[in-house]
Amino acid sequence: MTYLVIGRDHKDGFERRQQNRAAHLEGAKKLKEEGKLLYAVAILEEGKMAGSVMVMNFDSEAELNDWKANEPYLTGDVWGSVEITEGAVAPLFS
Repeated sequence: MTYLVIGRDHKDGFERRQQNRAAHLEGAKKLKEEGKLLYAVAILEEGKMAGSVMVMNFDSEAELNDWKANEPYLTGDVWGSVEITEGAVAPLFS
């Protein structure tokens, strides 16, 4: 299943983002290599990181839940809000 993940940082989350960034990027690299992370971008507000958008592909909701339990931006309380929606990659991009 394809999921669109939109995580918006806490207003005061810059410090937590910096503390968890290396672990987040390491995990993202592994997910990309496994074909589970299709695409990702940082959300910018006034030129500063304010969140993340990730297009992810997991075999099951259980696998998604496992990722959520281990994602540094979730466990490190970087994201103040997270929206996860099922989606479908357009044929042009698959």
